[in-house]
Amino acid sequence: MLTTTRAADSTIRANYANFGYVPYGQTIMGTMHFFPEYESACTAVSEEEIKIDVKSDMTPFMMARRGDCSFVTKVRNMEDLGVAVAVIIDNRSELISEVLMSDDGTGGGIRIPSMLIGREDGNLLVNWLAKATDEEKEQLVLMCEFVMPEYSNVAVDFWFTSSSDRAIDFLEDFTRIDQSLGDLITF
Repeated sequence: MLTTTRAADSTIRANYANFGYVPYGQTIMGTMHFFPEYESACTAVSEEEIKIDVKSDMTPFMMARRGDCSFVTKVRNMEDLGVAVAVIIDNRSELISEVLMSDDGTGGGIRIPSMLIGREDGNLLVNWLAKATDEEKEQLVLMCEFVMPEYSNVAVDFWFTSSSDRAIDFLEDFTRIDQSLGDLITF
């Protein structure tokens, strides 16, 4: 299972991209694909070159390794192949919850969810797929839960131009709202 909530035995922690469609509150189940010859997903590839049968595949997920191009380029190329969920494997050991899969300014038309998983988890999946028989691969089903984490308070940053009269007016008006929210929001 891929999720942003607390990791359990069979759960892989993931961090969602800030572009594309994230179906919060929903779960998507599907089969995983990884193509070593296309591991970066930085170039467009035709469906004939990649063995994903989008018509009979349950819901195809595809993994690619981070690096060599933007997150948006990778996800767009996977979406063009008919993939339903794009999974990017981090290229270094780090807390993925601290990594922002950001839009490079061209992600406006992407319609699939995408996420970043840790390098170790990604390598486990890649290695399993490399050794698995076709029958075992057909039996593997992944489940992505798109959970919106709940917080008791929210931290917010406002960025303004100091010479903007509208910014000053906003801050003066917002002071009353800030006071009514109390500890629920911090700046």
